Amino acid sequence: MRIDEKMAEIAGAFAADGCMQKDYICMWGNIYEEQEYYNTVLFNLFKSAFGVNLRLHPKQSNSVYGFYLCGKEIVKFFSEKLGFPIGVKTYTMVVPEVILKETSLWPSFIRGFADGDGCINFSKRKGTYSLFKRTRHTYPRILLSSSSNNFMKQIKQMLDTLGVRSTLIIAKSGRSNLPITKILVRGVERVNKWFEIIGFSNSVQITRFQIWRKFGYCPPYTTLAQRKAILNGELNLEDFYEKNGPGRIRTDDP
Repeated sequence: MRIDEKMAEIAGAFAADGCMQKDYICMWGNIYEEQEYYNTVLFNLFKSAFGVNLRLHPKQSNSVYGFYLCGKEIVKFFSEKLGFPIGVKTYTMVVPEVILKETSLWPSFIRGFADGDGCINFSKRKGTYSLFKRTRHTYPRILLSSSSNNFMKQIKQMLDTLGVRSTLIIAKSGRSNLPITKILVRGVERVNKWFEIIGFSNSVQITRFQIWRKFGYCPPYTTLAQRKAILNGELNLEDFYEKNGPGRIRTDDP
């Protein structure tokens, strides 16, 4: 089976949020914010690529939303064709060789991964910048992260080749204190380049970008529903900077 762009995007999403056992694969996202992404994007990708209808459902005990997909052929494809391991892949994951060989598949794969383990946010500026930039979140940053250092080095090389400039950072996870590798795409020019070549399919990230493009800034700690209301003119963006507004800008904001 030839790997096309839809399969590459699925592979990227699986690299972020997937797990495989001998009888099934599964993928899980945030129960509150990512149901739309699973119900539309992933559902349609799997239906188009494999002819299956995902049976999506919440798992309340873990506050996640997603699916199990059983079948020998599906497991064989993900394990043999894509090379994903059965069981834990957190620290050993690499980009599938079949995707590495095809530059045309890189944007789709990276987009799939970023939809699960990436985000876009905006920060205030400091120093001599204008009052607007010092009090509103105008500076864009895209962040990708993984516990697999080799995987992130591959993503960095792919981005370099695609012309999306980025920075590789090795840090420690706040929860486990284990090393985690991050990729940052910072600044207006680089972020616009990302959206020109790669983009996002997840409305959680898309709505943040849309607000920033429309208003020139986007506050942190908003929900997907709030951002949709802002874009539809049902909620005032400036209210999030008011003391008693729908959202409160914390002192530790990005």
